[in-house]
Amino acid sequence: MATNLSAHPIEILQQYITELNAAVQLCLEDPAKKPVHRVRTTTRRIEAQLALLNILQVPKVNGQKARAARRLLKKIRRAAAEVRDLDVQQDHIAAHTPATSRTVARKLREELEQQRIKAARDLVDELKKHHTTLSATLESLVKVFSESEPVTLTSAHLKALTLRWFATQAPAPSDDTDNLHDIRKKAKLARYLAENAPKQARSTRRIAEAFESLQETGGEWHDWLILSAIAAKKTGESSPLTKAFTRRCERNLASYRKLLATSIPTA
Repeated sequence: MATNLSAHPIEILQQYITELNAAVQLCLEDPAKKPVHRVRTTTRRIEAQLALLNILQVPKVNGQKARAARRLLKKIRRAAAEVRDLDVQQDHIAAHTPATSRTVARKLREELEQQRIKAARDLVDELKKHHTTLSATLESLVKVFSESEPVTLTSAHLKALTLRWFATQAPAPSDDTDNLHDIRKKAKLARYLAENAPKQARSTRRIAEAFESLQETGGEWHDWLILSAIAAKKTGESSPLTKAFTRRCERNLASYRKLLATSIPTA
């Protein structure tokens, strides 16, 4: 039973590498919304696994190959994130535009779609340029890690490690936008750390779910924050479209603040 409730980070890293390779192939064929999202989230998960192995002081995790892998992961993740952001922005405009602003909203969506076409083309170029090297480097790292001492964590150890990492890395909430965004990013990584636990390890999985809620609520606020700024730039700060998006941003910020005040997981 104890074995079933243990986490095996190197095995999970290998699973994520396989998932990334599959997502990249789909994205190269057609950089549609779902494969782009898979590329982005899987690169994040791999980065989180490397961070976990660093916390556990696994040999070679800070070696030259690991640093090279992190650089390539960052390049691909950022390219995928740009496409993903444009997808989210277009979806939000389509779903939440007031009837009085449909004409200006349509023009804004058309402009964002042109940006999306270019961003998707840039992503494909990045994948063609870097993915083969990245995949080989990651596979080499897994081999090196596997040759060291086996890495196994009990779910209790993983839970404590995740909570301790978040407590030391995430700043205290403030009114600063960058601060709130940083907490969200730290919650995302903490979620991925905790998700190393098998599904049967309910206590640790509940921690992962709590961090996921913080991540998603904070992400929704941040998406609307960016979209409000885009609308203000394109249509004016006093336009009905900007005001509608700003109200949504403020509602999502209130929800995020409430979670920060009541739902940050602690030991």
